[in-house]
Amino acid sequence: MPTVSPTSAAVAATSSKRFHWLLAALLLQFAASPFLDGTPAVILQDILFLGILLAALGVARRSRLHQFNCLLAGLCAAAVVAKYGTGLSHMDVVGNLLGAAVILLTAVEVSGYLSRQRRVDLDTVLGGLCVYLFIGVMWYLLYALVGQLDPRAFDYTVHGHDLPEPERLRLLFFFSYVSLLTTGYGDIVPMSAVARTLAVVEGITGQFYMVFFMARLVGLHVAEKMPSSR
Repeated sequence: MPTVSPTSAAVAATSSKRFHWLLAALLLQFAASPFLDGTPAVILQDILFLGILLAALGVARRSRLHQFNCLLAGLCAAAVVAKYGTGLSHMDVVGNLLGAAVILLTAVEVSGYLSRQRRVDLDTVLGGLCVYLFIGVMWYLLYALVGQLDPRAFDYTVHGHDLPEPERLRLLFFFSYVSLLTTGYGDIVPMSAVARTLAVVEGITGQFYMVFFMARLVGLHVAEKMPSSR
């Protein structure tokens, strides 16, 4: 019988819980965001986002898109650094555009990786949940991009007008997940045609993903746990 070294066993245990750690990092960012305020909070959020993005890129390294996605991620990181180093406002637009592209390709990479797994365990299901959270992040970046190009694209109603950028971005982050969950509190209203279309497409994407992809993963996971009937 072949023996397994302690080092190999430790590596296998860590790799089998790769999505546990990625999901924990995403949830930690969500939990910390309400307590962060001002420009330092925006910088810290950008650093956390880049760190989580790098962690996600390491999950599906065998994808054909991986090298191209890594290149885009490097350009996105460079745009974020240039935004703070040069103070140029258009670098924000470039960073959001590249960030949305990287998140999209990362979600495609991870989804492809998950769909190829023959054994569906808890970590695989959590990986599907990570993709769901990435969808919300991608649409948040798209909303931020639309808001930068058209300041009247969103009406913040009860939150007031002429909001500082950190507060506006925080509200758009909230709006993205509210739209993904199809909750719709109505305190943030998309006004432009592009913003309304993005909100509708996000709601449809979230429902489609949960009904078909996540339901399939959970169903396979439950089926594996059930004893086979003879």
